[in-house]
Amino acid sequence: MRTTAEMRRALVLACLVPVAAQAAPTMLNQIPTTDLVPERQVSLQLQNGNTEVSGRSSLFHQPELVPQSEFGLPWNLEAGLDVAPSDPPHDYRPILNLKWRPLREDYRVPAVALGAMQLGVGFTPSYFLVLSKTLNYQQIQYQKFRAHHRNIKLRGIRLHTGMLRTANAWRALVGTDAEVNDHFVIYADWISGAPNAVAVGGVFVIDRQNSIQASVLRGNVEDRVSGLLVGITHTFDLARPFEW
Repeated sequence: MRTTAEMRRALVLACLVPVAAQAAPTMLNQIPTTDLVPERQVSLQLQNGNTEVSGRSSLFHQPELVPQSEFGLPWNLEAGLDVAPSDPPHDYRPILNLKWRPLREDYRVPAVALGAMQLGVGFTPSYFLVLSKTLNYQQIQYQKFRAHHRNIKLRGIRLHTGMLRTANAWRALVGTDAEVNDHFVIYADWISGAPNAVAVGGVFVIDRQNSIQASVLRGNVEDRVSGLLVGITHTFDLARPFEW
């Protein structure tokens, strides 16, 4: 209990001070999904903003810790408020992220979400449309009675695809997440274009509210592992913020 309480205090304090829009709580390694933080809940995440693994400017020398927050709103909406390094790297500024899911998933129909990321002074905004489909949808529906006891990262085996508009260019998005058991989920995703990457990693689910995510990135024009992303996430109910 003491360790969990300390974890929450650290995350809350981090979010009050100086996030890059990379692996937010309802994203995979780097791409958005149709997932939403449940209504009246909040997800806090702390991750390294600098993913570079080599040289003196690597994350081991300059991790650039970046906190993120996402809020579950009514009408299938989610809002995120982050504070991210801009230019120069230590100049932290606020960023707003928005997501709306107009179509929920059904047995045959994928979920659809659209949104905007990195809305803030000093950042390049991006806009996305993404579809998600659960391959073992029927099995997950049978587990609905357990949903309030499970971490929001546990969602079965799914495929994601979509488009990202950023810097006057369209990029393709592809990804998957596979729930191995109640404590581990595999993540893999890719964004097209020379500046982007393919990423493979996973999530270790500690309990209903806490998880740790890690992934390695390989740039689309690189022949080596070029990045490492690590984040810790805590989700809680606004009506019962101190309930464990």
